[in-house]
Amino acid sequence: MIEYMPLLMQGATVTIAAWIVSGILSLSIGLVLGIASCHALAHPVTFNAIRIYAFITKGVPAYVQILIAYFVLPSLLDIQIPSFIAACSALGICSSGYVTEIIRSGIDSLSQGQWDACRSLGYPLNATLKRIILPQAFRNVLLPLLGELEKLLKSTSLFATIGIIELTRSGMNIISRELNPVPVYLTIAGIYLLFSATLQLISILIEKRIHHGYR
Repeated sequence: MIEYMPLLMQGATVTIAAWIVSGILSLSIGLVLGIASCHALAHPVTFNAIRIYAFITKGVPAYVQILIAYFVLPSLLDIQIPSFIAACSALGICSSGYVTEIIRSGIDSLSQGQWDACRSLGYPLNATLKRIILPQAFRNVLLPLLGELEKLLKSTSLFATIGIIELTRSGMNIISRELNPVPVYLTIAGIYLLFSATLQLISILIEKRIHHGYR
């Protein structure tokens, strides 16, 4: 395993890069749609359209969405989509459905009186969201968001199915040569646990900082 550790580290680097790209896409889409679908702002048409989007992205497994992005869309559009871009886009869109619901529920958990108070004080919408609503909503949904990001990290292992050499695929390539899966898969599991422990530590630090700021 010492000999093959550089290969696993290269795969882990691809895993982290895929997680960052997918996470940025997921959080960006989820934040916009979550705000647009909250009860204080949503138009009935917009609300229903976003709920349908969230239903579809949550209902279709991430693995199937990756296959659609990699095989189906290039065939339909007659274009070439790099495997990394296709996989990250599919995974980010899949996760964005969950993030949308998390953000929306966090905003809707706040009382309507806060929106009314901002309107009565003449706050514009962007200031209301930036200074009043979103900081409180973020505090309420921090743990679910971090949980979704952790799930997103583990879902990058699905990239191995379309040939992207991330952490899991690197291990599979090593096993095909060495025919000794036990130490390889245990090492991969240990690396994923290290990633999860890091995210848990970040979660604890952020939570402590938020609670300290609200004292």
